[in-house]
Amino acid sequence: MSADSNADKKHAARKEVVKGVGVVALLIVLMMWLAGTFVKKVEPGLPAPKPQPPKVSTQKVERQVYPLTIDQVGTVQAQTEARVSSRVMAQVKDILVKEGDHVSGGNDKSSTSTIMALLQDADIKARLSQAEAQRDAVERGQEAAKAKLGAARAQVEAARANRELTLADYRRYVDLHRSEAATGQQVEQAKAQKDTAEARLAAAIQDVRAAESDIKRIQAQQEQAEAAVAETRIMLSYTVIRAPFAGKVIKKLVDVGDMAAPGQPLFLLETASDLELHAFLSESLIPRVDLGQEMEVHIDALNRTFPGVLREITPKSDPSTRTVLVKVTLPPDPDLVNGLFGRLGVPYGKYEALVVPIKAVREVGQLSLVEVLGADGTLQRRFVTLGQTHDGLVEVLSGLQENEEVVIP
Repeated sequence: MSADSNADKKHAARKEVVKGVGVVALLIVLMMWLAGTFVKKVEPGLPAPKPQPPKVSTQKVERQVYPLTIDQVGTVQAQTEARVSSRVMAQVKDILVKEGDHVSGGNDKSSTSTIMALLQDADIKARLSQAEAQRDAVERGQEAAKAKLGAARAQVEAARANRELTLADYRRYVDLHRSEAATGQQVEQAKAQKDTAEARLAAAIQDVRAAESDIKRIQAQQEQAEAAVAETRIMLSYTVIRAPFAGKVIKKLVDVGDMAAPGQPLFLLETASDLELHAFLSESLIPRVDLGQEMEVHIDALNRTFPGVLREITPKSDPSTRTVLVKVTLPPDPDLVNGLFGRLGVPYGKYEALVVPIKAVREVGQLSLVEVLGADGTLQRRFVTLGQTHDGLVEVLSGLQENEEVVIP
């Protein structure tokens, strides 16, 4: 038993010795590898020539001066926009247009105004018939008054002739009485006939004046009746809602059966062109803009910038926001529609910026990279931070220095 134990101890000792020798050998090999024993030595001699730099097209980073602008927000709107409403209280009978329809209006000489809606007109037609009947009755009364005036004037002429006759007889009897060829009774009788004729003439003249007064009164009634007919016809025309100008229906605010009231909008109508940006400028920026000034308008939804001309500066400031409304005319473009959000660039001095061609920038994910030609002719990759773009150039906020050369693909 003791012999077996001694044998095991000797075997374990030999195993430990072998393990130690293996570790030492491994350490020696590792030290020789780190010292370069197993690497082929480079024979002494001249250094290898540097490789020629690649031939690439480059452009220097330049410093440019640009106008400094402050963005003011606004909304694209039609230059001419109308809220089409009713002038009478009536129920909507029919609607003949829908949103998006193009209509012609009174300013379009090539066609008549488009009928947009019809209102109930039975009550107004009844009033028109009543007014026309009253006018006809007045006209008949005027004809009767004119006939009465003609008869009265004829009576005046007859009475005047009779008076002249009786006056001549009276004067003749007076002369005869002076020569004692006629009695006093005959003179008195002739005088009585003259006085009666004069009274009849005065009464006939009074009848003429009364007839003329009746005609004037009836003429006033006729004018009132004609005015009532004209007014009712105008009210009847108000039951036909027409487009005030050529444009496009952008919103319908009423349905069939609704009650239309005077001043209540039924449709929103805008011109098909002449869009402009309505922006509110801070009071401090107003001295920096003038009517007719060319300005840039950026539409975020389209990611486009449009040239504009300042058309109007509203002569009133909003006391709650201290801003002034300005209107900038935009060029015709099919992509521009009413209601788009826009930014108006208001000039506010100048600033300097480093710029490179846009085509020199390469986008990798959310990173912007450029290749820079170093002084030793090698290409270096740089990460850059970009700013605004200007006609094929882009501002570099960080990552490059002036006069460095960037590679143009």
